[in-house]
Amino acid sequence: MSDEKKISIEELEDLLEDNQDGPRKNSWFSLPNLFALLVLNWQWFLLSFIICISAALLYIRYSNPVYKISGRLLVKEEDNRRYNPTQMLANMQDLGFLSNSTGIDNEVEVIQSRVLMREAVKDLKLYTEYKREGRVKNVLVYAKQPISVDLDPLHLDSLDKMLLDETRLINVEMSKENDSTIVVYGQLIKKKGRSEEEVETIARRIKTLPSSINTAFGTLTFTKNLNGEEFTSDRKWYATIMPPMQVATNYLDRLTVEPTSKLTSIAELSLQDQNVHRGLDFMAQLAEVYNRQANADKNEIAMRTSEFINERMASLNQELGTSDSKIENIKRQSGVTTLGDASQSVSMSNQFSARLSEANSQVEMLDYLREYVNNPKNKYDIIPSNVGLTDGASVALINNYNQAVQDRNRLLKSATEEAPQVQTLTATIDELQSSIRTALMQARRSADINRQGIASQYSMFQGRVSNAPVAERVMTEVGREQDVKSGLYLMLLQKREENSIALAATADKGKLIDEPLYEGQVSPKKAIVLGGALVAAFFIPTLCLFLVSLFRYKIEGHEDLANITDLPIIADVAVASDKVKSKAGIVVQANKNNQIDEIFRSMRTNIQFMLKEGEHTILFTSSTSGEGKTFCAANLAVSFALLGKKVVLCGLDIRKPALGRLFGTSDREAGITKLLTASKVTREDIMRQIQPSGVNPNLDLMLAGPTPPNPTELLARDNFVTTIEMLKQEYDYVILDTAPVGLVTDTLQIGRTADLSIFVCRADYTPKSAFGMLNTLARDKKLPNPCVVLNGIDMSKRKYGYYYGYGNYGKYGRYGYGRYGNYGNYGNYGNYGQYGQYAESHYGNKDDDSIKK
Repeated sequence: MSDEKKISIEELEDLLEDNQDGPRKNSWFSLPNLFALLVLNWQWFLLSFIICISAALLYIRYSNPVYKISGRLLVKEEDNRRYNPTQMLANMQDLGFLSNSTGIDNEVEVIQSRVLMREAVKDLKLYTEYKREGRVKNVLVYAKQPISVDLDPLHLDSLDKMLLDETRLINVEMSKENDSTIVVYGQLIKKKGRSEEEVETIARRIKTLPSSINTAFGTLTFTKNLNGEEFTSDRKWYATIMPPMQVATNYLDRLTVEPTSKLTSIAELSLQDQNVHRGLDFMAQLAEVYNRQANADKNEIAMRTSEFINERMASLNQELGTSDSKIENIKRQSGVTTLGDASQSVSMSNQFSARLSEANSQVEMLDYLREYVNNPKNKYDIIPSNVGLTDGASVALINNYNQAVQDRNRLLKSATEEAPQVQTLTATIDELQSSIRTALMQARRSADINRQGIASQYSMFQGRVSNAPVAERVMTEVGREQDVKSGLYLMLLQKREENSIALAATADKGKLIDEPLYEGQVSPKKAIVLGGALVAAFFIPTLCLFLVSLFRYKIEGHEDLANITDLPIIADVAVASDKVKSKAGIVVQANKNNQIDEIFRSMRTNIQFMLKEGEHTILFTSSTSGEGKTFCAANLAVSFALLGKKVVLCGLDIRKPALGRLFGTSDREAGITKLLTASKVTREDIMRQIQPSGVNPNLDLMLAGPTPPNPTELLARDNFVTTIEMLKQEYDYVILDTAPVGLVTDTLQIGRTADLSIFVCRADYTPKSAFGMLNTLARDKKLPNPCVVLNGIDMSKRKYGYYYGYGNYGKYGRYGYGRYGNYGNYGNYGNYGQYGQYAESHYGNKDDDSIKK
């Protein structure tokens, strides 16, 4: 052997040692495994793809679509509620507290209140849902139903009251028969905390529309929808009447109201609904209901003021009638119809009398307002304003108080009295009410002082005219009183007209600056559903195959074996077909280039690389019986014999010999047990126990012989070592077929004479747990130079990670030796595969004898 070849072999041995440092631990989710998984199980992936895509398409086709509608609402601010730092500071200084403004955040809460939602639902009659009979499912219809169904308001409100304990739904089924309509109605009761449902159905025939049916749960009204679809006999229609508050709550869950920014009073409204037109109508109606409520809040002050003015005018009208009666009586008694001009004193007296009357009016007005404010029944009610009160501070406080009461009443519609905002407004109102009492008291004192001063002046001038005729004096007094009350009456008339104008000129608080627009379908998203279906189509079979592989406890292929042991895997032996088997089941034949021959040639080559110079003995064992160690040993022996090497195959499984049956001879006559029991072993004794194999002239057999009672003790004798040493001198290779190492200790006794230990495992037969023992034996060096052979691979099977039908040997088996270049892929079976590639690249088709050691 040349130096160049020796260097190449040394390089191979160094590379072998480097590759034995650690196991090949491949992740199950590696790209090669995933690709092999997809290729090997393409039928399941295709089936999963068809099922998932079909399910996704059916879901897209028959699921209820949800659409998004959006709009923008401008919330107008009141002039007296705009942000003004100067005015705010003035309020703090004058009143001693900060005025609280609801702001855009409060308006957002008001828009999202259930009260507004319920009003919008009732205005549009959305509590009744209509569906048209379909082939697979019923189709939701809005505003196109041929017949509209409604429930009387009294019982409709009672449905909301029952929501605390149970939910009542009224189901109506309508079908056309000739010229009449068949109506089947019933009430569905769902009690909270219980799963039972009570259904009551009754059928009625309606011949004309509109029509009403009195039921136990209310009066059902049926009217023809002029804009609806044609009612035909081949299609049924369904109507469901639900509690309006429940429908309002559902809309509230799908409605989003958010300010566009902190610097504006514009709210962005977004609604999701199953019907586009219904969503557009609901959003527009919600804005209308919001304006209606806001206008009602604004008009509350005007209405209270109007009531006060009307009451006061009725009282003044009665008093003026009394004054006219007095004048009439005086003139009738005195017999005169006109009075002369009064003197200067009388004139001055009249002037102060007028002022005194005006002062008395102010005092009476203040007393009335104080009585109104101090009345507990009027707490948190609007205080009449614009009634002619001259005290500016009192008027300003009353206006602020009315605004705060109005804001509190609006918040109470969507919140409770314990809400922070409501409590803040309540505290503000209490402070304002206290301030109003104080201001009215101070105004009353000022008015009283002013009245006393005027009264003293009046008394002075009145004394000057004390001698005037009684009639003139009385008429003057009555006339003065009449003038004052007439002026007050005219002032109230003017205020009433102003209040009426303000009431009629109320502008909407909210304005839709953008009409509600349809922004597209929210659910189901076709791209997302189909993408999810594609992911599921790949993930489901992958998960199933992963779980199947996770619970596999037997070795199924090369990757399983490589992941549980660090030992080199020198061959993957396929299941041989019957047509390649010869005598005794030997599959390796001369001048044959089929798949199984190449497997054993590759095993032979790898064994030669692992054996060092002067090493000849190869030991075969396994974890248990039935794994094919005798088959592999016999065919490897034939493969070595085909090289022209003298090979002896020893059957050392003396407990349960099987080598004789493989070669068609008896294990019980001649064999190694006779040598082990002899007192001394000679070459002639050994040669007498050897017999030809009948398969190849270079292959001889040494069978087990008669079964002894103490096989372990016999194998431990020196005769066994002597016999093996003599066989090494006579033969190029000595192959030992031993007992399973996992069952008995015989193999460990035999191992001291071997140079290479081959552990045979069988696909779909050997448990993975058996390699715990083998790894321990290799780590403790109880077996010399151990390696592994995977036997019994079924090339026709397609399993996870192993595609034997088209893998390593498949092409060779189909296309013959001319395609053997692909056989280099066989290096995947173990760390020594690269040596197989290296040998072929350097030595080609040379005889294996030239690359022996």
